[in-house]
Amino acid sequence: MKAIRTIIVDDEPAARARIARLLAHDPGIEVLRECSNGTEALECIQKCRPDLLFLDVQMPGMDGFQVMEQLARISGHAPLPFVVFVTAHDKYALKAFNVNAVDYLLKPYDDERFHASLEKARRFIEMRMSTKLTGKLMDLMREHLQHNNTYTSAFNIKDKGREHKVRVEDLVYLRSEGNYLCLQLKERHFLYRMTMNAVESELDPELFLRIHRSYIVNRAHVRSTRYSGNNEFIFSMANGERIISGRSYKEQIAKVLAEQEA
Repeated sequence: MKAIRTIIVDDEPAARARIARLLAHDPGIEVLRECSNGTEALECIQKCRPDLLFLDVQMPGMDGFQVMEQLARISGHAPLPFVVFVTAHDKYALKAFNVNAVDYLLKPYDDERFHASLEKARRFIEMRMSTKLTGKLMDLMREHLQHNNTYTSAFNIKDKGREHKVRVEDLVYLRSEGNYLCLQLKERHFLYRMTMNAVESELDPELFLRIHRSYIVNRAHVRSTRYSGNNEFIFSMANGERIISGRSYKEQIAKVLAEQEA
């Protein structure tokens, strides 16, 4: 995951310095700017497009809520940054959550409370990025299926006397079970008589990735990928399952992930 682009907004230099110091130890955070008032913050947010704001509520001229109101008005349909409001007054807490704040830090807060808030924001941002990536991959999949007839678009399966058409875009993954394949959907699966090597040549390599001698995953249904060491990756899938890759597939997986991040 790319670094979380962050802006700190507070009219008190000491308050900004403390947040910056706490964030400096996290390699997953990139602090873009520190702003001392709402007007400066609004201009900076429009220019830098951050993922996350640590935003003071009470500031001269334009307070934190007014910043978000103005930003929502001028941003149109563009996604707004996630916000952690920071203030010395708990009377603003309800209003903060009514404008979809990720969290509300009440001064004085300790380091543990700050990092808990940061982790909550990180989860929201990861979900947004995952959803955006999934949407792009699904669009790519449909485009390929519409314009490229070389690859299989669906499997016709007979199960208990009924015929089912399983679209490849709905597959979460394929798993080898001897001379059969388990075609795994989000909520059910089908067995299909074919070998893994045979089906691999029928699937679009831009959309499907073989990560193990027994697994091919649909990239559009991969929620996250993490390198666990020992030449293995852990794939978290849309149906909640986790799949560990084969060690011999490390290089090709790393290449695909690098291209995806580019």
